[in-house]
Amino acid sequence: MAAQALALVAGLLVLVLVAGTVYGFVAGTRQKKLAVELDRAQTAAELASRAAYTAVGTIRAKSADKKAAVIVATVAFPYDSGDRAFAEELLRKAPVLKAAAAAVLSSKKAAELAPAFEGTLKAALRDAFNARLSLGKVTEIWLSDFAVIQ
Repeated sequence: MAAQALALVAGLLVLVLVAGTVYGFVAGTRQKKLAVELDRAQTAAELASRAAYTAVGTIRAKSADKKAAVIVATVAFPYDSGDRAFAEELLRKAPVLKAAAAAVLSSKKAAELAPAFEGTLKAALRDAFNARLSLGKVTEIWLSDFAVIQ
């Protein structure tokens, strides 16, 4: 009799543990799945509204050194493609932005263009662009094909 009661209590305990574990997995998994789906939807919406402004293109400039080095850099940046006014301003001011990028690059010495100073260079380019734009701001600069040829 005592053995049957003990077996019954043990069985109920196992049943409660299994039911609780199953419920925890089901409830937790669903909430996590919804959170991940919401995060993906928000990220996709943000990416869909961003475009790459590449009209600055590849800049070739000479460094500010006595024996000038040749600087070659392709400059681009992201912007909100949904902001039509800003997109139009970017199209209108493409030559101005290209000249600004060339001025920033040619104001630097070759040593200032080392990889260690990439953040400083990007900040200088961003600030030069933002000084010439009125309907929006550049927040990030992308540099590719960057080379300093001595």
